[in-house]
Amino acid sequence: MTGEFAIEEGGSTPRDIGSSPSVALAEFVADLKLAQVPEDVVAYARVLILDLLGAALAGVETVEAQTMLSAAKGFAPDAGPCSIWGTPHTTTAAAAALVNGVVAHAQELDDFGGADHSGAVVVPAVLAIAESEGIADGERVLEAVIAGYDIALRVLEGAGGYRAHNGLGWHSTGTCGSFGAAAAAARMLGLDAEKTAWALGIAGSFTGGVWAFLADGTMSKRYHTGRAAEIGLTAAYMARAGFTGPTRVLDAAYGGYLVTYCDDRAQPAAFTEGLGRAYRIMKSGIKPYAACRGLHAALDVVLRLKEEHGLSAEDIDHVDLRCSAANKLSIGDPDPRTRLAAQMSLPYGVAVALVTGRASLEEFEDRWVNDPAVRGLMGRVTMTVEPEQDEYSEPILEIVTTGGMRLEGHEPIGLGDPRNPLTSEQVAAKYRRLAARALPEQAVTTLEAAVFDLPAPDSLMRLLAALRLPG
Repeated sequence: MTGEFAIEEGGSTPRDIGSSPSVALAEFVADLKLAQVPEDVVAYARVLILDLLGAALAGVETVEAQTMLSAAKGFAPDAGPCSIWGTPHTTTAAAAALVNGVVAHAQELDDFGGADHSGAVVVPAVLAIAESEGIADGERVLEAVIAGYDIALRVLEGAGGYRAHNGLGWHSTGTCGSFGAAAAAARMLGLDAEKTAWALGIAGSFTGGVWAFLADGTMSKRYHTGRAAEIGLTAAYMARAGFTGPTRVLDAAYGGYLVTYCDDRAQPAAFTEGLGRAYRIMKSGIKPYAACRGLHAALDVVLRLKEEHGLSAEDIDHVDLRCSAANKLSIGDPDPRTRLAAQMSLPYGVAVALVTGRASLEEFEDRWVNDPAVRGLMGRVTMTVEPEQDEYSEPILEIVTTGGMRLEGHEPIGLGDPRNPLTSEQVAAKYRRLAARALPEQAVTTLEAAVFDLPAPDSLMRLLAALRLPG
């Protein structure tokens, strides 16, 4: 590929689109072959797929999932080639990508560190196309997932990274994830580089998601994953049909992504740096706790100190969290009243972990959000901004007991980060626990085996069949 596409005489598209970051990304996606990808990358893709499916199956009975299913009946047929995972419902490819994307993020247990939450964007789009198109090629699925994760994070890195982009009020899961879903969908559909570039351009011309949900703990955060999956899938289908998209969507001087969505912290070179060598999927992490990743390092410390010192809620005089201004802004809610608000509140996470010794799904549901002991202790948790802490620092935690003992701890890299990873068996155990909420035991086992068998013959068909309940 040369970075330039030939346009036929008399066509409605520009004759010379030149080279651009999105063209380079499109060439990478179109040319990606699993045989060229290092085995550790392929192996991690399987682990992330399994983790995402577990998180999604745990979300099936949430109010967000049930509300989304009800809403979908108004805009999509309750019949079609694509399944709503963990249910007997089927629908169109676009609606399945949307609904499954919402459900996958509903419990805040999906992966992090990509476009924030790449799996809940990429995997629903990939599997919807597999079902819609009757694709049985597990190799294609792995290529698409690897490509989607790669492009989603590269767009975020080009925007200046998580703190820069999300600090402007954008939720990068939506604004960057749409590009990842478009890349993955284009790879699933076997689009050439020209049409893949169009798909990226179409997706990027209509992407979004803002952090306003943080003000009152509403469901719209979950919508961003599903909407990004749907946008990317739809963009790829449009491109396949010949609908053109801007091939300078990232770097156009007027209306391009960089000048519209980003500020002077943008890093355009990051779009393509190490492309095809440094696979960005390896930067995604897996959550051990059912909360925003910003809580995790502090939860590691709380749970360790509680176990080491046998602490109970009655032993705690107060807890101080010395943190960055960015942490206090995004996870500092002192009085969360909904499940999502609790998942985004470090004072709540610390309090419930000290009361229960856990931070699993149950501890972020109404039973504990409204528990008097948790709410009482939460009132004794303060967050103090330390100006010298940079925006990437994890909080320093100090517990003062009623007996005057001071216990301090700091975890610079929380459990589940690629630099402090869960083992494959820990991820599998998490998956089994979560998937059992929606699937019968045999389907849980079948699905796990099918994911780890990818790309063996019939593995993808077994995977898709296990996700669909009989009507």
